[in-house]
Amino acid sequence: MAGPAEGRRHVCGLGRHSPAYLALARLGRTEPRLALSAADCQTLEALAAEWFARGVDAAYLTHALTAGPPARVDSPVGLVRRRLNDKLPPHLPTAPAAHGIPGRRLLVECTECGAPGPSEAILDGFCRPCRQAPREATAAGPAIERDIQVHMKALRDGLRLP
Repeated sequence: MAGPAEGRRHVCGLGRHSPAYLALARLGRTEPRLALSAADCQTLEALAAEWFARGVDAAYLTHALTAGPPARVDSPVGLVRRRLNDKLPPHLPTAPAAHGIPGRRLLVECTECGAPGPSEAILDGFCRPCRQAPREATAAGPAIERDIQVHMKALRDGLRLP
């Protein structure tokens, strides 16, 4: 005659457990006050499986269940059951809904001329005409550096308390 533990092991597929069961079994390693028994894990497995069906992974489930437990946990299985029910995430659509609305497009500006364009067209911060135009080597480097220093001094002076 087989004992109760052997019967449960057979139900779970010869020692193989679902990701939901394993996530519940590991809760006690993350938060010792939420350690669950094998029977508790089996009881809550269907609730945790619903989270996985909604696209949640084990790390997210563990974080949601262990975040901010009360100072005193009298019943870990009761607290975990309550959180599995209360914090159940919504169903997310698998594909974006096609309502004839195009997706958002990101526009960026050329750093040289300020022309707007799609991010694919502005490479290294420059639009095509500015990339192709020969850049003149000027002695503006020291002048720009001096202007930055003057500007920074003005900002620092403005931040000083009266």
